[in-house]
Amino acid sequence: MILPDNPNHEQSQLKAFPFNITREKELATFSHLLDQRGSGILSVYGQPGTGKSELMTHYQQEATERGVVFYLVNAHYSKAEPAAFLQLLLDQMGASNLYISPLEAIHMHMQHLEKQGIRFVIAIDSYERFEKLDEWFRQSFLPSLPSSSILIFCGRKQLNASWRASIWYPFIIMIELKGFSIGQFDSAFQTLKPELTKLAWEFSSGNPYALSLCVQKLNETQEWNKQDEQKIYRTVVNEWLSELKDDHLLPYIEVASIGRYLQQEKLEVMLDRTIPRKDFEALVSLSFFEETESGWQLNTLFQRAMRDDLRRRKPSYYHQLWKRALLYCRSFFDYDRLMDSNEISEFFYLLGEPMMRSTLFNHEKLSTYTMTSASQNDWHEILPYVESSSVLNEEMDSSFGNEPDSQAFPYTGSKASNQQESSFMTKEMIESVGIQHVKLLRQRDGIVKGMAFLIPIQSSTLRKLQSSPVTRSYFKRLPLAEEKRILSKDAPSGWVIRYLGVKSPKQMEDRKALLYHLLPLVLTEGILVASTPLPFYQDLLEQFRFHEIPEAMHFDYGPDRPSKTYELDLRHARLSHYLETFASALGVNLTETPHHSYQFTAREQEVVSLVIQGYSNAKLAQSLSLSEVTIKKHLSRIYEKTGVKNRTQLTRVMLERK
Repeated sequence: MILPDNPNHEQSQLKAFPFNITREKELATFSHLLDQRGSGILSVYGQPGTGKSELMTHYQQEATERGVVFYLVNAHYSKAEPAAFLQLLLDQMGASNLYISPLEAIHMHMQHLEKQGIRFVIAIDSYERFEKLDEWFRQSFLPSLPSSSILIFCGRKQLNASWRASIWYPFIIMIELKGFSIGQFDSAFQTLKPELTKLAWEFSSGNPYALSLCVQKLNETQEWNKQDEQKIYRTVVNEWLSELKDDHLLPYIEVASIGRYLQQEKLEVMLDRTIPRKDFEALVSLSFFEETESGWQLNTLFQRAMRDDLRRRKPSYYHQLWKRALLYCRSFFDYDRLMDSNEISEFFYLLGEPMMRSTLFNHEKLSTYTMTSASQNDWHEILPYVESSSVLNEEMDSSFGNEPDSQAFPYTGSKASNQQESSFMTKEMIESVGIQHVKLLRQRDGIVKGMAFLIPIQSSTLRKLQSSPVTRSYFKRLPLAEEKRILSKDAPSGWVIRYLGVKSPKQMEDRKALLYHLLPLVLTEGILVASTPLPFYQDLLEQFRFHEIPEAMHFDYGPDRPSKTYELDLRHARLSHYLETFASALGVNLTETPHHSYQFTAREQEVVSLVIQGYSNAKLAQSLSLSEVTIKKHLSRIYEKTGVKNRTQLTRVMLERK
């Protein structure tokens, strides 16, 4: 049975999962520790609902079966004080003695077990509530334990850096509990119809506790509706928020649910107030936050639950925060530097709702995918797409409405005609460009669903692009000046999307996710080129505002496969305009200026509007045909009228008055 971390939850409401299947590795780790008959420290950690308390129950059961005494102390029932912990442990041991201290009584009891040759385990559940006792555990309690003791710290977070820097570190085994993959869930629980199994897993993001609630509901009714979703969301959120000591962090968590990444500056802009550093550190230390290279990120399920709850309860406030997040992201579209792919990715993520309304994509399903660069360890995932006709033919024929036929397309890999070079990739081609330019599309469970191959447009690749099938139709017509420009520098001038493919062409969401997650990686100040005979990808490219180059039409994929070539030219500061135009096509206006009562002149109004759009002083001067000195004077007057000191504060004030 998968139980929530809250011990007061009604256990009878949940359905059982076979633990020997879903947590096989975690059980084996504990068994191995018992087999070795030595001491050890286990740090079992995981986000709410991953079944930590249930794992402790299984550990206790195995220990008992093997004659090992297992003491389980739950921090929910104790104050974070050494005396309170010792008394709770002593109560578990049943060894109270009125004439000596609890610590002495515990030592006497442990010595008695040792003399009898009986080993014991001390497990502390919900250890995050005991974190301030860390030093006491390291310096006082652990040194007093017998050499054969096993200690388990079980909580929402792994033991902190102080533990990892201590003398105990060599004895610590870390066990992180994660959500179930779709394969684990399917093999562990087979009473549901396949379509309901997939629905439950996608909704729960693999969280065992949420899955158990879904299974319970679906077993009762064999159907799903929005009301059920909201009920499960509320149950899950309440469990996760039990970690909060008070409610003062709740407004921050609501803001964090909008967008994928959170930084302190973004939080302050969206709330239009300064956030104390200690509050931000307390926020991101919560177990449902994870630190990434781009900032802190909420657990996917928790984020979705919080966001949907906020949207229902405070629709106007939600929209205001969403627009501020989008405009904050827009403020990074600075003409004087290249945009980071994470910023563009965040921009597309925030546009997910209007994109979903426009029926381009199912935003919730797309969020279950990730795209990462391949490494040498991924060749087994890449090779099925390389020099193989089966995957490529199925992709072709599925798109053209035919049944897969290995003979339908003769110009692939080793089956290529002697008269025509292969139009697809080879391993040698990928190695010559770099395996990091292969991008793998994975679902949340890590299974690869699709692949993209990019070729940088630069001096080392240009001649090959001009002579190779698929790309030659575009690059052989480059103007001489452009050719010289590319050859004159080593940095990429753009990218060729050389290949897009999915394992199961009939899975439309896989195809959409491939392009949706690829574009933020390659949207830079340069040219994007793509060529495909597949109508599905042609439509997607056009929806992303790629322009067809009719003169670059070719038949390199076969005489009956006309292939269109597309270009997206983002040179000379066109990227910002492209993103604004893309948003505008979805009904989102990023150029509007917040209402104000500062009595700006017409010229000052223009300056404010462009500052919000991310224009530098140089770009402001160019756009308004003014000198930079004049621009600085305008900004000084604007700062004085609004009571701010810099662009960031000005943007924040303007967004607040939106």
